[in-house]
Amino acid sequence: MTQDIDSGYVTGVTYLRGFRTDLSPSRLRMCAALNGFAPPPKDDFDYCEVGCGFGDTTLALAAAFPRARFVGIDLNPAHVDAANADARKTELTNVRFVAKDFEAAASELPMFDYVTAHGVLSWIAPAKRKALGAFASSKLKPGGLAYFGYNTLPGWASVEPLRQLIVARAQAVPDDPIEGARRGLDLAKALLASGARYFERNPSAADMLRTIEKAGPTYVVHEYLNAQWLPMYFAQVAGEMAASDLFFAGQLPLHLNFRDLCIPAPAQPFFAAVADRLAYEGLKDFALNTFFRQDVFVKGAPGRSDATSREWLMATPFGTSGEEPPWTGEAQLPNHLLRFRGPIFDALVGALREGAKTIPALLARPDLKGVPEERVREALLHMLIGGAIAPFIEPTEAAREAPSKWRVASAYNRHVVERAASSDVPAVLASVALGNGVRLSKPDIVALAAEQPSAERLAKLVELGVVT
Repeated sequence: MTQDIDSGYVTGVTYLRGFRTDLSPSRLRMCAALNGFAPPPKDDFDYCEVGCGFGDTTLALAAAFPRARFVGIDLNPAHVDAANADARKTELTNVRFVAKDFEAAASELPMFDYVTAHGVLSWIAPAKRKALGAFASSKLKPGGLAYFGYNTLPGWASVEPLRQLIVARAQAVPDDPIEGARRGLDLAKALLASGARYFERNPSAADMLRTIEKAGPTYVVHEYLNAQWLPMYFAQVAGEMAASDLFFAGQLPLHLNFRDLCIPAPAQPFFAAVADRLAYEGLKDFALNTFFRQDVFVKGAPGRSDATSREWLMATPFGTSGEEPPWTGEAQLPNHLLRFRGPIFDALVGALREGAKTIPALLARPDLKGVPEERVREALLHMLIGGAIAPFIEPTEAAREAPSKWRVASAYNRHVVERAASSDVPAVLASVALGNGVRLSKPDIVALAAEQPSAERLAKLVELGVVT
């Protein structure tokens, strides 16, 4: 099996394609600001993704932020060649991809406002893991944000034996990792079907097996078969990052930053006595049996303030991206039900269906006249936490009706539509207004390619600037 000598990471098999919404600077800014930390610039910035794979996330973000500059780094030359080819095809001049180890690439890179690495920490050697924190710190501007997604304990404690089972069987075919992954999966499935008590006593392992079976052997190779593989406790990661002058700012998804919305009700009295944020985060992982964390760190130790959160809420337009679940007046979080009921929510929903708006613009509306600013901020924050709305880069106006003449707005989006209509590559279009990618279902992308989208979908894409 081909692996990088220093890191132990698999390089001989290409990874799955995919887009990660939370890697957008708009989401990272939201996380930092709502935890009281002043975020980096919203549209004129420098961004680096370490372990970018085929560049699906980096490319979509580069198209969504034309004033910013992007770099993707990956060890696998096949990933980087494909990403650079896509950048050329889509006329993106603000992005480049580097086929190097991140340490080797450091000297040729600029300073960044954002550095992201999804999953990488879990799959590389301990020395390399610490080097990644040092790299992020050395390349971040003061106050810049680093994102690390990583496998977490205690959630993985009951599932790690499943990995060992798969790895042991895969080692029988060291020169063919895909076949090894298949054999490991087949063995695990046979044990599950036989009623093995391990799966009976560890239902999370059975759930994980079903998940990786759907993802396929390529996923198994990258997730399980690296020479170095380590789920970590939050305290371990936070300590290593602090040693590199990176300090915990918050976590995604957003609800995990609010104690009353993430901790199960029976455990809340216990957690009320835990004042230290870092201690709380570690204990929270036990309360939730966390498997994966998406943590945001800030470079340096800038002070935090509630005023920063208020400023971000007041300045940010909020709207709908079209990816939200149907509006029911409720949002079910893992351990809490949010209810959006009453005149203020009715007024906000009606207003935001007309386009993304800031709080000052909302307060100027007749149907919100006299409503205290604080009440509007609180209502919008709850809708944001519940996934009913999203932060935008700029205000928008919803199309009153679908236009009779239209075209997909950019070379990047046209390329995505053409490719996704005839392949399994993710259909993620870039929205400059949203500052993020917008996923389309296979039927929607086929209809768009055939120039026959539904009127509702077309109207939303016009509002997002994806279609003009």
